[in-house]
Amino acid sequence: MENRKSFGAFLLQRRKELGMTQKEFANRLFVTDSAVSKWERGLAYPDITLLQSICQVLEVSEKELLSASEDSEGRRVEQLAKKYLRLSRNNRLIQSILYGGTLVICLICNLAVNHTLSWFWLVLGGLLLCASLTFLPSFAPEGRRGTTVFGGFLLSLLFLLGVSCLYSGGDWFLTAAVASVFGLGLVFLPFVLRQIPLPPELRERKALLYVGIELALLILLYAVCIAPVESYGGSWFVSATLWTVFGLSVLLLPFFLRRAIPLPEGWRSHKALVYFAFTSLLLLVGIGWEGRCYTGSISLLASYAITLCSLALPWGWLGLVRYLPLGSPWYCLGTGFLWSAVWLECFPVLLNSILIAVGEASDRPLHLLPYGVDFTNWRDAWVVSDNINFIVILSLLALGCACIGIGRWRKQQAKQQGE
Repeated sequence: MENRKSFGAFLLQRRKELGMTQKEFANRLFVTDSAVSKWERGLAYPDITLLQSICQVLEVSEKELLSASEDSEGRRVEQLAKKYLRLSRNNRLIQSILYGGTLVICLICNLAVNHTLSWFWLVLGGLLLCASLTFLPSFAPEGRRGTTVFGGFLLSLLFLLGVSCLYSGGDWFLTAAVASVFGLGLVFLPFVLRQIPLPPELRERKALLYVGIELALLILLYAVCIAPVESYGGSWFVSATLWTVFGLSVLLLPFFLRRAIPLPEGWRSHKALVYFAFTSLLLLVGIGWEGRCYTGSISLLASYAITLCSLALPWGWLGLVRYLPLGSPWYCLGTGFLWSAVWLECFPVLLNSILIAVGEASDRPLHLLPYGVDFTNWRDAWVVSDNINFIVILSLLALGCACIGIGRWRKQQAKQQGE
C-alpha cells in the first residue's frame, strides 16, 4: 500500500464521487463512522478482511485500492472485454434468430406447398454450411477453433451433398463425398494435425500421417470413381493404385526414411539400400501386373529384362558410391561416372538383343560405339543419335578420370601434410 495519507485521500475522493456520506459508507461496511473518518484522514488502515467489501462499495479494483490511484488502462481493457462479450452475445442471438427464422419459414412453406418435406432439407444443408463458418466459431474452445470449424464445415458439406443427391435421384454421393474430403484434407489437414491431440508415437510423424491419410483417401477415390475398363480386364484400379504408390515413394520415401519411418538398428545405416529396394520392388510388381492384364507384342519376360537392365544404372551407382571401399569420395564419384559411361555404351546393345529375342528388332540394329559415329554427318537421325551418345560417353569418361585424379591428388596432399 501507499502511505496512509494518499490511501485516505483516495477513499475520500471515491466516496464523494459516488455521493455517499461517511455514515452511509460505514453502514455498508458494517463499521463505525469514526473508523471511516480515521481511514480518510490517514490515521489508520482498514482491516485486511474489509478490502474486498471496500472495493465493491467504491466500485474499484483491488489494484486501484492498494495503489490508491485509478487504473485507467485496466478499466479500458475491462470495458473493451465487456463490450466484446456483449457483442458476441448479440451476434449469437442475431444469428440464432436469422438461421432459426429462415428454417421455420422454409419448413412452413414446404409443408404448405408440397405437403411434405422435400427442398427444406436442401435449405437446412445450406444454412448448416454457412453456420459452420459464421456461427460455430463463437462456440469453439480456445486453441481448437480451427479444428472445430473444419469438422463442422466438412460434416455440413457432406450432409448437403447427401440431401442433394437424394433430392436429384442420383448415385454420385459417394464419389462427391470422398473427393470433397480428399480435397479439403489436402489443404487443411496439416493445420488440423497440429491442433488435435495425437499419441506420442505419431507426434513426430505428422508428415507421414498426412501423406498416409491422403493416400488412403486417393485410393478410395479411385475405387469409387474408376469403372472397369475392357482393354485392361477391369484392372485399372489396381494399376492406378500401384503407380500412385510408386510415384509417391520415389518422391517422398527419402525424406520419411530420414525422420519418420523407424528402421531396425542394423538397417539405419542402409537407408539408401532400403529406398532402392522398395521402389525397385514396386516397379517390378507394377510391370508384372501390367503384363498380366495387357497382352501386347512385348512379353512380360522381355519387360522384366528391359527393366532390370535399366535398374542396373542406379543400383550400380549405389554399390559403387555407398559400398565400394575406395577410401575417398572422389574415387567413388569417379567410378560412378565410369559406370554410367559403360552402362550407356552397353544398354542399347542389350536392349537390341532383347527386342530380337521377342521378334521386335529395329530396322537399324543398335551397336557398340564408336561404330556409326560420323561427326561430318549431322542430318541423318541415326547418325546424330550415335554422335550425341558418343559425346556423352566421352564426357562421362572424362569426368570419371578427373574425379579419380582429384582424389589421388588430395590423398597425396594429405600424406605430405601428415609427414
